[in-house]
Amino acid sequence: MQRNRNRVTIKDIALQCNVTANTVSRALRDDRKISEATIQKIKKTALEMGYVRNNMASAMRSGSSHLISIIVDDLPNPHYSVLIDKIDYLLKKNGYDIMILCSHGKMEESLKMANLSISNLVNGIIYFPDSNDRSVTERIKKNHIPLVLVDRAVSGVETDVVRVDDYQGGALAAERMYMAGHRKFLYICGPEGNGAQPLRQQGFLDTLSGYGVDPSEIRMIRGDRIYPMPDSAELFQLLQPIRYTGIFSFNDQIAYSVMNALQDHGCRVPEDISMIGFDHIRTGMPCLRPLSSIGCENTVDPAERVVELLLRRIKNPEHAFVSEVLPVMLYEAESTVRKI
Repeated sequence: MQRNRNRVTIKDIALQCNVTANTVSRALRDDRKISEATIQKIKKTALEMGYVRNNMASAMRSGSSHLISIIVDDLPNPHYSVLIDKIDYLLKKNGYDIMILCSHGKMEESLKMANLSISNLVNGIIYFPDSNDRSVTERIKKNHIPLVLVDRAVSGVETDVVRVDDYQGGALAAERMYMAGHRKFLYICGPEGNGAQPLRQQGFLDTLSGYGVDPSEIRMIRGDRIYPMPDSAELFQLLQPIRYTGIFSFNDQIAYSVMNALQDHGCRVPEDISMIGFDHIRTGMPCLRPLSSIGCENTVDPAERVVELLLRRIKNPEHAFVSEVLPVMLYEAESTVRKI
């Protein structure tokens, strides 16, 4: 006998219980116009048969999936995973589940993930754009899906945005390094096309220039030489020649790899080289080695602001758009010391 390989449906339960599909549907919704005995029988049968509700069909009927899509480019980066974990917690408190989609830094994948989100009738999308490409955000907006951009804005697209003050973060890193006595620097750039990269870089360079540091004393390693992340030996070669005493890294993910590469080859942090990263991921992963890092001020919570703006947009699509730049601070740890 040929086994039925299709998913269990309401009709299957109805046939098993000798009732109509409408009765099954009402029983699974606890319709009290149906007897308690019938409700319990149908629920027991549904459980035994392994029935799972078709959320797509339910969303089409009700107009709400209670599902939020999160599109991210670099999920292995702890900055994203810690932030998304908090976002998930807050959304669940408000009756929403999440669907996490990773584009791996590929624009065509981001567009594919946007299409998948729209086709699943999500109530909203939280998007971490990898670049300034407008195709993804415009696709979402044309389908009238509530949208919040996180970490980076996309020029020419009007929508809600939550990001930190990247320029000020670069400035704080430069100020701390200079005041600690460092005069030769390395800046390790972020990914090419990343909207935060030029802001962090410019804040760092402008501040050092204001202190009178000659540009020749500031070396930079391009982002395309860092991504994808090289192994320890290759990364150490990229760091040569080591004529600097202070390193500012685009993010903590890079900074920790650099610290490991230096340590693997006999360079000490902070005794030989001081380091400052960006994102302060250790706040969500205290098991990590201490690292001085720029992060959002502890008086504000990026995840809370993202969820607040998204829920407001879902409730009132006509609300004025908000582009929020959150203040940053330096979280100092043992990776930065005064240069004698």
